[in-house]
Amino acid sequence: MDDYYKPDGFMTVSQYKSFRDCPACAMATIRGEWVRPRTEALLVGSYVDSVLTSAPEEHVAFMEENHRKLFKKNGDPYAYTLKADDAIKRIKRQPLAMKYLDGEHQTVMYGMIEGVPFKIKMDTYHPGEFISDLKYLASLRSPNLFESPIKYWGYDIQAACYQEIVYQNTGEKLPFYFVIATKEDPAKVRVAQISQADMDDALTEVKKNIGYYCDIKEGKIPAEHCEQCDYCVETMIQKEVIDVNELGMNKKQRDYQRRYANA
Repeated sequence: MDDYYKPDGFMTVSQYKSFRDCPACAMATIRGEWVRPRTEALLVGSYVDSVLTSAPEEHVAFMEENHRKLFKKNGDPYAYTLKADDAIKRIKRQPLAMKYLDGEHQTVMYGMIEGVPFKIKMDTYHPGEFISDLKYLASLRSPNLFESPIKYWGYDIQAACYQEIVYQNTGEKLPFYFVIATKEDPAKVRVAQISQADMDDALTEVKKNIGYYCDIKEGKIPAEHCEQCDYCVETMIQKEVIDVNELGMNKKQRDYQRRYANA
């Protein structure tokens, strides 16, 4: 495992989003009691990232670790590997996409957000010009048709935190771009910029919540279960009978439903 991703005293974007999704799962992951399943989506996303934004020695290490998951015993690539290779080729044929992948790759920086130590690792950092991140998505459409996939998947939080930490280190507030390729056939390739207003809104959200998540991380506040993620499904013990109308709800939703019903 890359040392960057080993649990330590620093919050990361991934860890922040993990606490937002399920505090109990986030804490179990930090304590080493739960390992997030390595899904096909994570594998091929990491593969595309590795090919286009990793140093040669890092890519070699990635391929040695994941060769059996990407290629069959006879050496032929799996279908998802072929699809990822097609996306990579299409990105390389797009001068605009390659422009925004040009720079320093996998640069790590450290800073503070609301007094909480924070670290970032950027796909591409072009000092004085821009930050960019490579995304390999199922589609350019969000599962929620009323918001972009960038907002839906929390990538606006990533952009905001990266911009803030770079600003703390350099005094420069740089624009943030996403280089996006899809898993469609054929793959679509787009370069998109997130607005400063969207990043400001996302950073405001982070500043509002990060202290609370830090208190959970330090054991000052109990970590609640979301009751929906794989960790909760595997480990939770139901302690009370619920109404049939509450099926599929998490605790917060049930509490709201009960307050509304009793109003």
